[in-house]
Amino acid sequence: MHQAGQEWSAGISKQRERTMIKTDIKNKQEKKIKRNSRTYKILGLFLISFLSLIVVLPSVMAHCPLCTAATIVGVGVTRSLGWDDSIVGVFVGAMIVSSALWVNNIFKKRNIGGNAFLRMGSITVATFVLTVLSFYYAGIFGPANTYRIFGMEKIIFGSISGAIVSFATFFTSNEIKKRNEGRVLFNYQTMAITFGALILNGLLFWGIFR
Repeated sequence: MHQAGQEWSAGISKQRERTMIKTDIKNKQEKKIKRNSRTYKILGLFLISFLSLIVVLPSVMAHCPLCTAATIVGVGVTRSLGWDDSIVGVFVGAMIVSSALWVNNIFKKRNIGGNAFLRMGSITVATFVLTVLSFYYAGIFGPANTYRIFGMEKIIFGSISGAIVSFATFFTSNEIKKRNEGRVLFNYQTMAITFGALILNGLLFWGIFR
């Protein structure tokens, strides 16, 4: 009888262990599905926005199509790897600046005047607001999101950082061209400097928030 009791206890323990393993596997699968879902959402938003610009403005050359494409790829890669939202934000900020520079060039080609600084600033702010609203209504972040720093959504924090870095590298590249009689030091200079700086920015956040 004592042996039967031990066997019964052992059976119960094994059953509990199997239940715990199944629960753990289920939780991991749910987290993976949720992460992938967020990845697809953000990729879809950027791809739709990018394609919409191409359709609406077919005759206009972008500020830097390769920069824009590289930013989209960067967002997709970081999200799919499940990296911190601040790292994703760095590339989002670069995307915002790239889009703003694109639109600013359109205005200049159409001889739309006004203060250049105010025009560029207004376009950047408008692009940022539209991006944030798109993220919010897509459910990518909101009041329930716990991924915050200093009370701010990490993806927004990263976006601001990425935007600052992008502007800094853009003006740095222009300054290099001015000092080199209007010529670049190497092909795709602006894109290389910008993307290199963004990677360093992302690595910094990865080291801090991992």
